Amino acid sequence: MNQDIRLVVCDIDGTITEKGEKPKPKTHEALRRIHDEGILLGLASGRPVDSRLINKFRDWGLDMECDIVIGFNGNQFWDRFNRKTEEIELLKKKEIDDLLSYLWDLDVNVITYENGYDRVLAKRMDWLLKASQERNKSNVVLVDRETIRNTETCKLEIRYDEAHEEELMKIVNEHACDDYTHVKTFTSTLEFMKPGIDKGKALRIICERLDIPLDKVMTCGDMDNDTEMIRTAGIGVCMLNGCKASKEAADYITELDVEHDGLGEFFFQHLFHE
Repeated sequence: MNQDIRLVVCDIDGTITEKGEKPKPKTHEALRRIHDEGILLGLASGRPVDSRLINKFRDWGLDMECDIVIGFNGNQFWDRFNRKTEEIELLKKKEIDDLLSYLWDLDVNVITYENGYDRVLAKRMDWLLKASQERNKSNVVLVDRETIRNTETCKLEIRYDEAHEEELMKIVNEHACDDYTHVKTFTSTLEFMKPGIDKGKALRIICERLDIPLDKVMTCGDMDNDTEMIRTAGIGVCMLNGCKASKEAADYITELDVEHDGLGEFFFQHLFHE
């Protein structure tokens, strides 16, 4: 690579780590080296922006804070220079009501966030929510449809049995609406947001404020919700385990997947100047 990268932004699950795990050794060392070389380092996630995400590097044993954080798939963002969490646009009651009108009675879990992980509203408990409670110390409250429909939120999350994905997507596509869009963020997880919201849009806003040219930015991801961020940056990287759309948007695809320390291997081969 000829560019002198000033900012590296990475998705977490499926990119830096396997779901709920810590970075593999080479990825862990690469993150430390990026920081030590003075390159700004950020995270971009479907998770809410709060102290849990801002301090994620410290949770991984790295003595540093994130320089920037993009949360809720681009609907929230934060940087350590301004230290203010901002939101772009919430789903309104009418839009949530429209979604629930055809989703609530399906065999799916419906989840929304009233106050990040401090108050997660859900139709029922599932294994991912249980894992989140342990990992993020999240406060999950089981509620009825009326409570969810009255909660304006950055995203409405749907969890489903992967065996029924084709059937579910047919229903979702039949109810397509200009007032909201959807993106697959993890196995058996679909998230609804306002149109035009993505990690790439948040990245553009942050880079403009910090006066960082996009051609000096590297982004790394794996799923559909990473595609625009990968496409927006000067150098976009998709994991070997990534989805088709993100691979097509990427300038590079890692040689190894997340399970085999693929991101760290990529950084050591392509980012650092020996």
